[in-house]
Amino acid sequence: MPGPDPDALWIESDERPYRVSYQAYFWTGNNGNRKARAIAMLQRLARHDWKCRWCSEPLPDWRRVDAQYCREQCRKRAARWRRECRVNA
Repeated sequence: MPGPDPDALWIESDERPYRVSYQAYFWTGNNGNRKARAIAMLQRLARHDWKCRWCSEPLPDWRRVDAQYCREQCRKRAARWRRECRVNA
């Protein structure tokens, strides 16, 4: 399944109140997925949860809304750390 369109959704303000904008479909009028993604991103921003679980840097705008890591490197480091903790326990 392809990832979200990287240019379709963006964060406009870094301070509260947060503002997330999305590019609407002009011909079809089907904006349900992009609107739902924008709402989910706003919820995570309000909870201060829009950051990487490993390095605590803000996630890029183009990442999926349910993403936990900012890049593949952070995801792999976290997995290695969890595996090491499991072996040592």
